[in-house]
Amino acid sequence: MNSSILELQKEYQDYVIGYRVRKLLGGKLTPQTFLSLAKYASARLERQKIALELVTLKPFRLERLSQVDAFTDQLCFGMWRSPMQINDFLAAAWRLGGHVILESESEFAAQVLTPTERAKLEQRGLEVARYYHLCLKVGAAALNPQEIELAINRVENQALKIPIFCDSIPTLEPPK
Repeated sequence: MNSSILELQKEYQDYVIGYRVRKLLGGKLTPQTFLSLAKYASARLERQKIALELVTLKPFRLERLSQVDAFTDQLCFGMWRSPMQINDFLAAAWRLGGHVILESESEFAAQVLTPTERAKLEQRGLEVARYYHLCLKVGAAALNPQEIELAINRVENQALKIPIFCDSIPTLEPPK
């Protein structure tokens, strides 16, 4: 399979899991509406276009930055990989009282993954949960420059092992 398609599928899978986690936590973290893969891709391209405009066009327009922030929130963009986004998310989650899925990999797998996904993953459900827990730890490591590279390497190594499993991702047939 084309590596760029696989990367988009993994990014969308991270969005789906981020959406579910935020919905479980509720409160101010409750996401707007769930985006299909096509709508996610469209919103992602629009975010990318606006971000590029911010860097290349003068004068700088603050309302465009607000649009990037709104898309970032809607797409859960960076929720699993950006130390700043991770810390913002965790701070908001703890203000809401926390949740057992943030403390227990088995609870994460049980409450975030669908029954179909758990069946598809078989014993790898905990591996998936461990991956997302590792992602959350990157935020704490960002406070220590010696630890951030190690934490990011752990996440990247684990990410290579995570399959595409989300029910929300259509199975793509290879081109003939």
